[in-house]
Amino acid sequence: MQASILKLLCAIALFGLFASCSEIRTPSERNELRGVWITNIDSEVMFDRAKTAEAMQYLADRGFNIVFPVVWNGGHTLYPSEVMVRYFGEGYRIDPRFEGRDPLRDIIFEARKHGMEVMPWFEYGFASSHDKGGGHILEAYPHWAAKDSTGRLLTKNRFEWMNAFHHEVQEFILALVTEIIENYDIDGIQGDDRLPALPAEGGYSDYTRNLYRLEFGEEPPLDPRDETFLQWKADLLSDFGEQLYELVKYYDPELMVSLSPSIYDWSKNEYLQDWTEWVRRGTVDLLHPQVYRYDIDAYLAELRRQQEFFLDADASRHPDTGRDHPIYHAPGVLIKVGQNYNGPDYVRQALELHHELGLHGEVYFFYEGLHEENEQLGDSIYAFHYHKPASLPHRSYHRRKPGYLLTHNYADVTSHGEWQEVEHAGARNGRIMTGDDRDAYNRLRLFVSDAGHYDILVHIPHADRPSGPVIYTLELSEESHEFRVDAASFPEGGWHLLDTVPLGHGERFHVTISAAGDSPDPAWFDALMLQRNHHWSLK
Repeated sequence: MQASILKLLCAIALFGLFASCSEIRTPSERNELRGVWITNIDSEVMFDRAKTAEAMQYLADRGFNIVFPVVWNGGHTLYPSEVMVRYFGEGYRIDPRFEGRDPLRDIIFEARKHGMEVMPWFEYGFASSHDKGGGHILEAYPHWAAKDSTGRLLTKNRFEWMNAFHHEVQEFILALVTEIIENYDIDGIQGDDRLPALPAEGGYSDYTRNLYRLEFGEEPPLDPRDETFLQWKADLLSDFGEQLYELVKYYDPELMVSLSPSIYDWSKNEYLQDWTEWVRRGTVDLLHPQVYRYDIDAYLAELRRQQEFFLDADASRHPDTGRDHPIYHAPGVLIKVGQNYNGPDYVRQALELHHELGLHGEVYFFYEGLHEENEQLGDSIYAFHYHKPASLPHRSYHRRKPGYLLTHNYADVTSHGEWQEVEHAGARNGRIMTGDDRDAYNRLRLFVSDAGHYDILVHIPHADRPSGPVIYTLELSEESHEFRVDAASFPEGGWHLLDTVPLGHGERFHVTISAAGDSPDPAWFDALMLQRNHHWSLK
């Protein structure tokens, strides 16, 4: 109810629209992370802009406050990557299924519209491929291959692996992370049970053998789980995790390093993930152990065990690291794998224990498990747990205010010519404004209450797109910019970024929508949105 009233107030406000929206604060009854993983497997969310918008609306309406979309999977990025082009050629700029699109950008725009945080998830980590013998990565760089004690390509559960200890492999992964930080307005990055990780059976490539000989003066043991050898390998991965952490914080101390390893100490013995050491070093901000169990009693018992590991590690922080920041424990909860589901009763008991233990929230694997086949789990979670708003535990302020959304019937506008409000499928509110007069225009007067850089976005209907191009003129205090938006060029519709501009506190500006002079088609306007861009605001 409070959210509906806030939206109504924002919609009817006139000249002070932005100031009033930013000054209204929703009371926070809880301080917890309510997250969900967004995958490109067994899910359509990332494959269609309309479904992306629908998913982010669904999550926001049910009290979620953070999403973890996959960006590195199967040896491909799910965003256009110059790093991939540099390493592998133009054909690997993006997963071929997303050619011409940027799913990460779409999720960021839609999630930020609702004030949710976005942390890209590097799902594959140091894995190069699945059932492809190393795939194009190891074909291009065979010396990157991880090896087992027999000298064969390191393979576990049908995943083939790069050598996580090789400096070139590490530089490649760090380059992908850097690229996303530099190019997207995100809130953190996430690794999982493959980052930082390597199957414990590894450590026998020529490169790694040489590292071991340099330190110990002898060949590595034939037993990959020899206690000293296993700890040495785990420590190397912890060292990489420290590099990753420092890299992220170098770009922006407010970006979170979120890691979702396997449960301890299976994580260390099987994948060299000594995450208690990560906690002791302070090289993680948000920790989400994957306590994946189908039986609720097994989940509750294992979670208590993981909490003990976490608390012991947190209490024994290394004093010389200088990283005394809080680390937040919000476990991973399994709700769907294939056709297997953990439903409302399971999740209710899990969340009750989370509250009892004083945990900082939870992350669900994965989005599709919230829907119909799982007894409408998302509705149940909202009704019994998420109906009160929650602020994120790792923020002392609301970093992501909902985007300033102006639909076709925005009030503070000067119109010229004949404009009509007509039904239009796929529009923000199912209707758009059209102007048949060749000289028709709409001039919107705007201002923002918070200084910073703002993304200016225009919405193109997802279906039955308007036929003609439209000119958007952004009029700032000392300059103006003109943008031509041709809906026909955006077959999926959705939000289109016009520009990112710096705006001062209370600065007034205008946006004028008019017909393109070289087109006989009418002008049209669906919606406009402003989102504060933290990435550019820091520069």
